Amino acid sequence: MTEKTMLNFRCPAELLDAIDALGQELYPSETAKHGCDRTKTLLDIVRAGIEALSGDIVLQMSDVVRHSKIEGKTSCKTEDAIDIEARFAAIEERLGKLRA
Repeated sequence: MTEKTMLNFRCPAELLDAIDALGQELYPSETAKHGCDRTKTLLDIVRAGIEALSGDIVLQMSDVVRHSKIEGKTSCKTEDAIDIEARFAAIEERLGKLRA
C-alpha cells in the first residue's frame, strides 16, 4: 500500500473555487461538504502540473480508470490516455470565468 502524508497549505479563495468547480465535474459527491472529492481533484491537478512542468510521469497507474468531463464530453480513460493539455485548457477557462 502507498504511504500517504497529510499536506496542509493556504489557498486563495478564488483558486479554491476553481478547484471545487473542476472537482464537481470530475468527482461529484452529494455527501461531501463542497460537492466534490477534493483529494482526488487536487491529486489530478498536482499530477498534471508536475507532468506538464517536468515531462515526468508521476504516479503512473495504467490500470486506474478515470471518469472525466472535458469540454462537455464525458468519457472513461486510463491514466496513460488522459489529455493533460485539454485539462489545463479547461482549468484556465474556469479561472478566467472566476476572475471576470
